[in-house]
Amino acid sequence: MTVYLFDRIDEFSDELFRRSLRLLPAERQKKVTAYRQKIDQKLSVLGYVLLNYGIKSEYGVSGAIQFSYSERGKPFLIDYPQIHFNISHCKKGVICAVHHSAVGVDVETVENYDPELAGHVCNENELKLINESDNKALTFTKIWTKKESLLKKTGIGLSDHLKTIDTVDSEAIVLVDPAEAYVFSIAGMSLVQLGLRSEIFRA
Repeated sequence: MTVYLFDRIDEFSDELFRRSLRLLPAERQKKVTAYRQKIDQKLSVLGYVLLNYGIKSEYGVSGAIQFSYSERGKPFLIDYPQIHFNISHCKKGVICAVHHSAVGVDVETVENYDPELAGHVCNENELKLINESDNKALTFTKIWTKKESLLKKTGIGLSDHLKTIDTVDSEAIVLVDPAEAYVFSIAGMSLVQLGLRSEIFRA
């Protein structure tokens, strides 16, 4: 199992984007180019590149891959249903996890703290942590990414019942960029499995 993170978006030039786009199946190319903003196109392509790199490195799978979707909309590989993966991106980076069992990941930039949003999605335990924190924005982002990763592991996606997902004692691992620009969480892997070696977070 491995987690790949690419956070040097500025280095992903237009030329690299065009070359990478040609590697995608026609269906994926169509989805990528449907995005109106170039940054969204680049992030989508990078997610596919990381997935391809991951399944080739971990399982020796090469060549075009085909996707299908569960009833809840979670993507899976048609020819390799035993390989589980999840992808997330924000304007600061793209993350992809490849695992032998269900996994969920989420990456988010640290934005200004919004107490109204926090009150809508966080339960009492989580709000207590936020209110006691010296960095409310960072603490909220940790909680948010944990919730997302747990939901994505199950394939449910965003839910109207986010308060019921208690992240305080959850299985999700949360890690923070050294510059505190973004946060990412992983559900479905333990710290031992992850290894916490810095090189595993670079593709």
